[in-house]
Amino acid sequence: MVNPHDLIPKHKSDFDSINQLKLCSKAEIRPIIPELFTWLQDSNWPISAEVRNILFQFDMELIPVIRQILNSNDSSWKYFVLIHFCKQLPNALLGKLTYELNRLSTNPSENDKLEEVDQIAQEMLRTFYR
Repeated sequence: MVNPHDLIPKHKSDFDSINQLKLCSKAEIRPIIPELFTWLQDSNWPISAEVRNILFQFDMELIPVIRQILNSNDSSWKYFVLIHFCKQLPNALLGKLTYELNRLSTNPSENDKLEEVDQIAQEMLRTFYR
């Protein structure tokens, strides 16, 4: 059995690790979900889309990690996670993030405003409540 920790990408073009991760079961990948989210810090990185696809197979186990990101000081990471990941989550999962989305939309930091995190959060809430 492969140790998934050995398959955490080492660099932004580490497709060898991504291809091996694709062969792993959900149970094998589950312990490294937080580490995989680090590869969503910039959607321009070559492996970012592949990591998103791997993470999309999970559901409730994503929420604590997403909350941690949305409560961080890294506005750029918040932006990329919201715009390229959370927007594609099913409403059942997105509903678990309404507290964070409300906070980001009504009380954003200056950096969140610069990255337009507040606007994305507002848009996501409007879509959710339609």
